[in-house]
Amino acid sequence: MASPVQFRSERKAARLHDPRHAFALRTVESEIRWDPLTGDSGRICHFAFNSAAPADLASLVETSAAGCPFCGDKVNTATPTFAGDEIPEGRLRHGEAVLFPNLFPYDDVSAVAVVSKRHFLPMDDMPEQVVIDGFGVARTFFERCDPGATPRWSIVNWNYMPPSGGSQIHPHMQVVYTGNPGNAILRQQAAERDWRARHLRPYAAMLVEAEHAAADRWIGEIDGVIFLAPYVPAGLLGDVTAVFSHTATLADLNSTKIEAFARGLRRLLCGFAAKGLWSFNLVLFPAPADADASTHWLAARIVPRLYINPALHVTDVAYMPLLLEERFAMTWPEETAAHLRPYLRGENAGGSAGPRPAAT
Repeated sequence: MASPVQFRSERKAARLHDPRHAFALRTVESEIRWDPLTGDSGRICHFAFNSAAPADLASLVETSAAGCPFCGDKVNTATPTFAGDEIPEGRLRHGEAVLFPNLFPYDDVSAVAVVSKRHFLPMDDMPEQVVIDGFGVARTFFERCDPGATPRWSIVNWNYMPPSGGSQIHPHMQVVYTGNPGNAILRQQAAERDWRARHLRPYAAMLVEAEHAAADRWIGEIDGVIFLAPYVPAGLLGDVTAVFSHTATLADLNSTKIEAFARGLRRLLCGFAAKGLWSFNLVLFPAPADADASTHWLAARIVPRLYINPALHVTDVAYMPLLLEERFAMTWPEETAAHLRPYLRGENAGGSAGPRPAAT
């Protein structure tokens, strides 16, 4: 029986006289793809960006360290503490991670988790313990939150370095406990409920089966954490979805899966750094608190970010994704998966040619 997970696409072809080839008549192809769950469309085109120019991060790291509120003892003097009875100690700690209220909150319950004592961690040498400590302190925080109105979502986000929107070089995550998790999560989970009603199984389980059978976007699996290149990319240069099998929320994650994700993320970041990339966004997509995995499986989306033209400060987000909500990529997901597979297997994860000033 054919899988209900359908990978639908439509090829496009534009004809033009190309000045780069003496104005010869050429056909330039692109492709529109539709997400198998939501039906949202995205475009893959241009195909003219194979690697980013090396970035000189040394001066950026050095100048930012001087006034960093997260370095040394300043994390205890320059960051706020919690009001109320849930966290009477004011801040939470897990390993090197320190969590405190966001001075510029996104919601009623909005926190920041500084995940390392070091001011800068190279993308091609990201310690696994950073993710383990960050997820650990976030999970403790969510356990201490007042359930309040239901449903509630436990959201963890990571903006790493300025192209991602990170306002501090020092590694930190945004941790939000909210009744409004964002349009993408609400839209996806509404579609998943409909899928479950029609097919009697979670969409994620059937997606994993279909992608494993297709093989060309399958990156690999580590201890129940499946890494895929999404059929419709979210990032200009491709991205990765990590699916936590049979797990709905961060609270459900056992130490084995957290460590597996941390190991996989470290290796995949090496793969992206090998292309000259030095920034990324990471977001967890959980079910509401206290939900089970019968409809939604927890997932993480990792999207590398970049300046297309650093001299002009040209970002990788323009009108199409920002205003038309149409995803746009210049890299085939199948090529992204092929590039990252050996990294996830640990074959190339010992270092990269990416930009890497000394960690501080």
